[in-house]
Amino acid sequence: MTVSKAFWKITAKNIGTIITYSIILIMFGSMNMSGNSTTVEYEAVRPNIVVFNHDEERGITKKFLDYLGENADIAEGYEDDDELKDALFYEQVSVVVDIPENYSQDLTFGRKPELRLRSSAGYVAEVSKAMIRRFVTTAESYAALSLSENVIVEKLDNALKTDVKVEVRGAVDASRYAKATRYFSFANYSILACVITIICLIMTSFNRQTIKKRNLVGGIDIRKMNRILLRNSCIYSALVWLLYVVVGFIVIGAESLLNMHGLLYVSNAFVFCIFATTLAYFISSFVTNTGAVNGIMNVVALGSSFLCGAFVPAEYLPEGVLAFAHVLPSYYYIDANNKIMLLENDNFDAIWPVLLNILIVLCSSVVVVIITNIISKKRQKIA
Repeated sequence: MTVSKAFWKITAKNIGTIITYSIILIMFGSMNMSGNSTTVEYEAVRPNIVVFNHDEERGITKKFLDYLGENADIAEGYEDDDELKDALFYEQVSVVVDIPENYSQDLTFGRKPELRLRSSAGYVAEVSKAMIRRFVTTAESYAALSLSENVIVEKLDNALKTDVKVEVRGAVDASRYAKATRYFSFANYSILACVITIICLIMTSFNRQTIKKRNLVGGIDIRKMNRILLRNSCIYSALVWLLYVVVGFIVIGAESLLNMHGLLYVSNAFVFCIFATTLAYFISSFVTNTGAVNGIMNVVALGSSFLCGAFVPAEYLPEGVLAFAHVLPSYYYIDANNKIMLLENDNFDAIWPVLLNILIVLCSSVVVVIITNIISKKRQKIA
């Protein structure tokens, strides 16, 4: 009972921290949501595509260039890479296609050369990539029959003349779920900050040498004390999760969360709270100075939020940053929120990618627990 009282007493003393990060979540979450459109429109457009051809303009390559010219507007004058990146960012260009050397020859012999594609965000870019995939898939299918290049070009000409009508069914209300996505993704920072700060402050207080010696003299069972601390830490993390879910209902609106999407959002946040709790225990296993807690928390919470797309959408981050972000559980938490936004139905096949991300975060929690236990046992042996 004494341990529990001390736990909640320290929590109460730091209630200002919880309130501060909650206000930040409300302010920036609402700010991110204010610019969302309330309507979703679809229109027929010819996408702008930039092509860099490193192959000879003949055979399959020439047919590919003709195909692109028939179905898109080929943009020119983008020799500068920075200018091209800006064009992709502002969606002035939907896709950049790099055709490698010997593309036509390699494709004819069934080697499946890879086209390098860079795309902007949005459905126009997705339609453009689908159009390119149609050509590549068709060409590779004919090449697999060991046909000559001229015959492949002739068959491509006949096959690609067939118009394919694409019908969009069950369009997602982007304005509705984009709000929830931005809120719960930004919560990555608030959850980590609240959970790590409070739990680390409590654990470092109990891990002080003077407190440890007093507990040993008083005959307190250390294992029992640790179990009580763990139980109360889990309760505290659950309360943080519940607080942010309630705030989410107020800020976002109950109509957007009282459905399958909402259940996935709050479940994803709950599992991430579990990870934050295990991470806090890991940090407290080697941090003994309460003054260092805020510094470490800022590195972890701010760093993961910037790198994984909580503050800036992932599609606008450099490829190198995103490659590194894949090792951080925050990436999978935020990516799951983005996947939830795009769900069109609630069958298992559609939900599975979201569940896989949640499972990765949960497995990360288990890994952190194992590492923390190993460190704790080694420290006990040294002591």
